[in-house]
Amino acid sequence: MKTSLAKNGLKLKSIFFALMFFICISTTLKASHVVGGEITYSWVSGNTYNVSLTYYSDCSGIPNPSSVIINYESVSCVMSGSSTLPIVSGPTDISPICAASLPNSSCNGGALYAVRRVVYSGQITLPAACSDWTFSYTECCRNGAITNLQNGAGSGSYFEATLNNLDVPFNNSAQFGGIPVNMLANNVTTSLSWNTYDVDGDSVYYELVAPRDYISGAPAPIAYNLGFSPTQPFASSSPTTLDQQTGVMTISPNALQVVVVTMRISEFRNGLNIGNVYRDYQFAVVNSTNNLPSLTGINGTATFVTNGCPGTPITFDVYSSDADATQNLSIDMNSNGTAASFTTTVAQFPTGTLTWTPSTSDISSQPYIFNLNVKDDNCDYFGTQTFTYQVYVNGCNTNDVWPGDANSDGAANLYDLLAVGLAYNDNGPVRPSATLNWVAEPCTNWANNFISGINHKHADTDGNGTVNIADTTAIMLNYGLNHPLRNGNPNSASVADLSIIASADTIGTSSAINLDIAVTTPVDSLYGLAFRLYLSPALVDLTTLQTSYTGSIFGTNGVDMIQIDRHTGMNGIIDIALTRKDQINISGSGPVGRVTIVTTDNVSGKVMLDVAPFDIVGVSASGQTIAFNPIGDAVIIDPNFTGVSEHNLSEQFSVYPSPASDYCFVAYNGSESLTSIEVQDLEGKTIIKMNAPQRKQMVDIRTLAKGVYLVRVTKGDQTAIQKLVKH
Repeated sequence: MKTSLAKNGLKLKSIFFALMFFICISTTLKASHVVGGEITYSWVSGNTYNVSLTYYSDCSGIPNPSSVIINYESVSCVMSGSSTLPIVSGPTDISPICAASLPNSSCNGGALYAVRRVVYSGQITLPAACSDWTFSYTECCRNGAITNLQNGAGSGSYFEATLNNLDVPFNNSAQFGGIPVNMLANNVTTSLSWNTYDVDGDSVYYELVAPRDYISGAPAPIAYNLGFSPTQPFASSSPTTLDQQTGVMTISPNALQVVVVTMRISEFRNGLNIGNVYRDYQFAVVNSTNNLPSLTGINGTATFVTNGCPGTPITFDVYSSDADATQNLSIDMNSNGTAASFTTTVAQFPTGTLTWTPSTSDISSQPYIFNLNVKDDNCDYFGTQTFTYQVYVNGCNTNDVWPGDANSDGAANLYDLLAVGLAYNDNGPVRPSATLNWVAEPCTNWANNFISGINHKHADTDGNGTVNIADTTAIMLNYGLNHPLRNGNPNSASVADLSIIASADTIGTSSAINLDIAVTTPVDSLYGLAFRLYLSPALVDLTTLQTSYTGSIFGTNGVDMIQIDRHTGMNGIIDIALTRKDQINISGSGPVGRVTIVTTDNVSGKVMLDVAPFDIVGVSASGQTIAFNPIGDAVIIDPNFTGVSEHNLSEQFSVYPSPASDYCFVAYNGSESLTSIEVQDLEGKTIIKMNAPQRKQMVDIRTLAKGVYLVRVTKGDQTAIQKLVKH
């Protein structure tokens, strides 16, 4: 019913199926069997649970078994057993095949590629309460069309769910609602929601992990082909990203491929991991020509988040559209464990209406997730998109303090450090019965407010009556958690640039490089700054990451400045925040800090590491928000790089000015003439080329978009590269 799928009001859109494609799935894929699966459970009574295996397979493969054997085991209790579960649903064709073409589905003996779903379910009574129960099932085999795994055809599939019924005896696992995607459109950026919900209101955490086989009596991860990893399972034009609090995975596939992805979804209650479920699933990336249907936000707006109070009906409309004017659409809602109703009009482009009256038992810090599917009637393959709507059920007391949410925007994260800095040394009433737990706590207002109108009491995260360095403890303790009261950050125009400057243009594998972060255009009044970086885990060894703020324009940490930096897990997202604590602005430009990284050793050819700040928020001492333009940088990682030939040529030419706006100059002082000068984008595409250039060559860059480019010079068989930043 609840899951932590909030992202500050951001629309979370999931493209579920590519439509009307010229399908070119190989005969190898048609001979496949296992496509994916997951195990879930729900509490019945005592130590009895209803356990379900949802099993996905290629309709061209062998028939599904009539029953399955689920094993259960506790290492700590030295207990194990097994139970046979029958089919309770299916086989059902879940591929996006229109009604008219269903007779030609491979599920019906036809030629169209299709995937079927079967659900096995039954009650299992565990012999005791233990902290580490594991439900598992294994099956052979995967298929030879898989592109990201080694020996895909020779590997089996291992499905698992874990349960702690010693500390939490009445738990239900996270559940999956709706039909999962099995096809993605090539060259289309897709954000996938895993459609999970939790009937107990537990916090949910998402991780991409390696798929597993069952070998020699134990689960074992399956090795990836070169260039792929659990967090980067797709061949893509930009890194695959995962929001570990929301589960939203964003993919930009740039090749026809068959990809296995495994998601681990962990439940936490009061900070304790009480259970995990895994979805192991296969995606086929195909060519697509059909326009996907779409839905608006709430009541026709671009907003996908709303709030409500117990006992008051929550009602909103969504409107459908499609660029293919002759197609007819339909809308439906996935199950999410609530009593909400959903109705639609009868029309070519219908309107959908969601209605729900929550009760006091529905009050939660986690949003309720409503996934609405809009489908067209294209043939052979229809098109579907899923749009995610979030509903917060508040206690409706907007004056409560949530320990760690210093700016009262509904979340504990990097931006809260700015509020602590702005209110530093302010005093007010002590919060009665103060804790650091993520709960709403009543408190009397203090004398002072932020410019947003939010009271300074929220910055006193520990409730002791004074805002100081100790208030960062609650921020870090509750980092990433959300609650219903969401005020958001005020908007403002961009006034300055925040830049990343790499210490080298080209490096080898297993090599260190510095990424200097700097305010590169002057700003009049700056007090605090918070931003994020993404470093691809496939290219950067995140365990080696180091940060330094020596010489920062914000001051000295612990003297006139405080800072936090955080990177959790291996998703590549780094949060950084710095603020002064003396209510004195700084002016001008200069260094912010430095991130030092080491490249991985698994790069097979030249690749580009792109780094740019994002989600940037700056504040002045008055609390006025200052927005920044992000200026990124790029580094070539070359496993064959020695630094010899390129180094010599690099010392003989220069590119200036950089940043440049209309023109730049390439100056060369070597003994022999250059063969050519090229300006390339970060993907290596040549945009400008000059053969037999002059020793001081002016280059017209007025037509280039703002960003980072590479200037490549050639002399005989030697090449060298330098960066060019275009304002």
